[in-house]
Amino acid sequence: MSEQLNNRSLKSAAQIRLLIAVSALAVIIRIAAIYIWGSEIEETVYEYDPISRNIAAGLGYSWDLYGSTETAPTAWMAPVYTYMLAAYYWIIGDNLTGMAIFQAVAGGITCLLIGLVGNAVSNVRTGLIAAALFAIYPEMILLPLKFVDESWLLLWMLCIVYLGALYLQTGNRRIVILAGIFSGIASLTHESALICPIALMIWVLLKRGLSRRWLIDSLLLLSVTIVVIAPWTVRNYLVFDKFVLIRTNFWVNAWRGNFPGATGTPRNFNNTLHDLALDPEYRAVIDPQLVGDEIQREEVYKKLAIRHITEDPVRYIGLTLRRMQYFWTVDPTHPLTGHPLYWAPWFLLIILSLIGAISVRKHWQDYSFWYLIFIITTVVYSLMLVLPRYRIPLLPGLMLLAAEGLRRMFISAGKTNE
Repeated sequence: MSEQLNNRSLKSAAQIRLLIAVSALAVIIRIAAIYIWGSEIEETVYEYDPISRNIAAGLGYSWDLYGSTETAPTAWMAPVYTYMLAAYYWIIGDNLTGMAIFQAVAGGITCLLIGLVGNAVSNVRTGLIAAALFAIYPEMILLPLKFVDESWLLLWMLCIVYLGALYLQTGNRRIVILAGIFSGIASLTHESALICPIALMIWVLLKRGLSRRWLIDSLLLLSVTIVVIAPWTVRNYLVFDKFVLIRTNFWVNAWRGNFPGATGTPRNFNNTLHDLALDPEYRAVIDPQLVGDEIQREEVYKKLAIRHITEDPVRYIGLTLRRMQYFWTVDPTHPLTGHPLYWAPWFLLIILSLIGAISVRKHWQDYSFWYLIFIITTVVYSLMLVLPRYRIPLLPGLMLLAAEGLRRMFISAGKTNE
């Protein structure tokens, strides 16, 4: 018996070392991609860039809304990634290659966490397969080249899920506090992560059942999350004299997804941003209304979005269904998604994850966290606006299910060979 335990321990240690090796390989692949395509690196910093540069220059968390106003305090973007980028600018300078390398390392840690989560909810083999999928998935290889918050959002989300798995194993309340801290950080990285503590609570509920302890620990999780978010919310209230939980521009995106001529995405079918190709007559109507600060402009977009939705609800339902289709298939308005290197791995991943979901149907609760993320994320974005990168937070869950599907296929193939 002792010899069997020692053999299992050695096998487990070898598998963990292999998982670490896969994660290291993921970092190497991403750094190689940075040096191959690094010449395009400066083109993908988006709105984070001007805000971060203003912070680094001592102007505070401020922006001029694409030059349409005077530079003023903003809440256009969630703060965590913006401050990270600002710190990089302040310490390193304009060359973003180093930031891309940091994001490549974050990708390697995320790869490791996917493997650990797979091991915790299923087995080591599932974890290894999921980590390998993440390591070689083209979109994830290129993600460090884009200066958006998803690289870090994935990292915080996997921390939350792994802590949830540890809590299910141990019941340790200190893990709940750590999960709440990471939930707050994730939410301040991207507001969509607000669903993570809810999904975590329901995951634990489905696994352990309703109990007094579940209620107390759920309240603790939510309380810690709120405490982490609160200073930023207070800052926003002091700046704008209005409650802004994390960021503005929700209604800007709701308007972009639903104004007359909308496609449901930020672009038209010529792959041009709506903001650059807006009908002149419509622009002449809305531009005079866009006066004042960020909050006042947000109110204008709110009124416009609600008016367009209520005036033609049938059209809105059609756009919502179209967004749902684009979210899970291919967005024809995006210049990159038509490339086979983008859509072929995505559809293969979907097929494998469906096989995996079927194979784990008898213990579906193990993956209920991800099922909830899939459903809530799809519904929320389908109602307002979709972009291909909005589905990046779904990828770890899909890869874990795909790993289950591949593992089941390997087992079936082994039995057939026998």
